Amino acid sequence: MGTVKIPCRRCLIEGLDEAEVMAKLRDYIDAVEPDRRTPDAVCTRRLSRRRGCPELSGGMCRLCGCFVLYRAAIVGNDCPGIPDRWSQTE
Repeated sequence: MGTVKIPCRRCLIEGLDEAEVMAKLRDYIDAVEPDRRTPDAVCTRRLSRRRGCPELSGGMCRLCGCFVLYRAAIVGNDCPGIPDRWSQTE
């Protein structure tokens, strides 16, 4: 069986302006079941802990390739950094 190559997330949004990317990301988060979303206060706290992170680049994590806003908005996600900026239980 051959290997499946996953396209670079950054390449998938190339050519879109930042407002478009944010709108699509918001739509995606809004479509997540409410019981899987972190409360707004927790999401805000998670994001504030990522500000200034050397692995944050244009809203994406260079360690795992995620959109940090999406990762912070979902229950059970943690920060892949070492040390991590938040845990799954937060």
